[in-house]
Amino acid sequence: MKMNSFSRKDLFNTIFSIFSYQFNENFANEFLSPFEEMTFKFSKKTGKMKHIFINKVLQANYRPSLGTFSITIDAAKRIFHKIDFPNFRIQVQSDVSDFISDGKSVFSKHVKMIDPNLRIGNEVFVVDEQDNLLAVGKLSLPPKYIPWFKFGSAVNVRQGINSKK
Repeated sequence: MKMNSFSRKDLFNTIFSIFSYQFNENFANEFLSPFEEMTFKFSKKTGKMKHIFINKVLQANYRPSLGTFSITIDAAKRIFHKIDFPNFRIQVQSDVSDFISDGKSVFSKHVKMIDPNLRIGNEVFVVDEQDNLLAVGKLSLPPKYIPWFKFGSAVNVRQGINSKK
């Protein structure tokens, strides 16, 4: 069934299910709280959802190959403080905050703390030592191994708060 043939209620339930699986129900509720304001872009070829917008501002991209969403920095700014610390966070040393907020990757040696429930490939909020949002990205190492690595990327940052769009 093509996603754009869903009713709005079915679309909500589908997106809620994906976000609940990918993150948790609290995250899904927070992300979808302005659902009535959301618009969706669907593929003309497949009819599958591609993007979620609020007031023409991109909030998330659907990755059909994985069946998950990648969230944008705008979505993160909107819901970040509604998600309890340390959930979905990787905290970095404050001295690298400027680099991370410009969209540079997070290196293992700069990680101060990480949500131990995260898995490789999870979407993460990158924060400084005061829990200020710096970026969003994808975790590339298991949390328990990050302290052992002195080289290499722990998070592939997709977008920093100061990144050029």
